[in-house]
Amino acid sequence: MKNIFLIIILSLILFSCGEKEEAEEETTTELEGTWKTACYTNSDNSTNIDTFIFAGNTWTIKAQRYSDTACATVYKLEEIPLTFSIGDAVTFANGKTGHKFTVTLGSTIKVTPQSDSAVSYFNTSRECGVNGWVLDTTKVCDIDEDEAGETLYGVYQLDGNKLYPKVDDDSYPPTSTVDTSDTEGTFTKQ
Repeated sequence: MKNIFLIIILSLILFSCGEKEEAEEETTTELEGTWKTACYTNSDNSTNIDTFIFAGNTWTIKAQRYSDTACATVYKLEEIPLTFSIGDAVTFANGKTGHKFTVTLGSTIKVTPQSDSAVSYFNTSRECGVNGWVLDTTKVCDIDEDEAGETLYGVYQLDGNKLYPKVDDDSYPPTSTVDTSDTEGTFTKQ
């Protein structure tokens, strides 16, 4: 599950930080709101549309998987709750700006099978270590205890209504690794 989660985090990612102190209101940032990718193809020829939702210091990733190559036949939805914090500003070689950030993994994710084939597979494979999967019914799954609470490091470039994040599990990635031509890593403000 760590590999799947890390792939989702590495391929999607961004953030914003709204620090909150007692008796103060949450601060909004340039990332506040909903950001979404276009349909992109995975190595197994399934497709995804990923959505980031930023509110305060909470970041929710919604990874919608489809079983066809046109993002038309839904398969499953994973919702991953994270907390994040924006760090120092950075300027990219193209003159665009962004920030460093950190993201902390939670201890659970929500998984919803959205097709009969997903229900069958989830029950046969005991997805998340449980049976009893039902179509369009969400279950909360524990993240591997070695990953829960883990901190990841990232940078993001912001260009108008486009967000380009890059994440690493050990240190802040170089700004040169942000790929503005990759559909999987391009999020458009909704």
